[in-house]
Amino acid sequence: MATTPLQLGILGNRLQLFSQVNPVVGLRLNLPYSENTSVTGIDLGFVSKATRMTALQLNLVNLVTADFSGIGVGLFNHSGSLSGIQLGLMNMVDGDVTGLQIGLFNFANDVTGLQIGVMNHTVSMNGIQIGVVNLIDDGPLPFFPIINAAF
Repeated sequence: MATTPLQLGILGNRLQLFSQVNPVVGLRLNLPYSENTSVTGIDLGFVSKATRMTALQLNLVNLVTADFSGIGVGLFNHSGSLSGIQLGLMNMVDGDVTGLQIGLFNFANDVTGLQIGVMNHTVSMNGIQIGVVNLIDDGPLPFFPIINAAF
């Protein structure tokens, strides 16, 4: 499992320079789609999928299944856990968010930080939500428009 400084993906693991098990430390180009277990650096293109991501992600769709640290910019961002910034039309985190989500729709299990969007939803919160619909399942106010918070 050799580390590569450059990955070019066309059809994910079916057609890309290196196998998905090869960690990328450097630049990954998703033209249109790449899959790797680990990416550190810059991730650019259309559709990105990784298990762990420590990077600046600039794609239409960002999918991270376990851990994300960095900045994700896209139309759709999905990760297992987030430490950093997600910017997109829709941001989804299956685990914990430590940082910032900005999008039309933001979803996470646990948030420590800030969610800004039309609709924000989390199970638990240690921070602030700003949006039209703000939902914190375990919060003192499970629903509150404009600004909701739990600490």
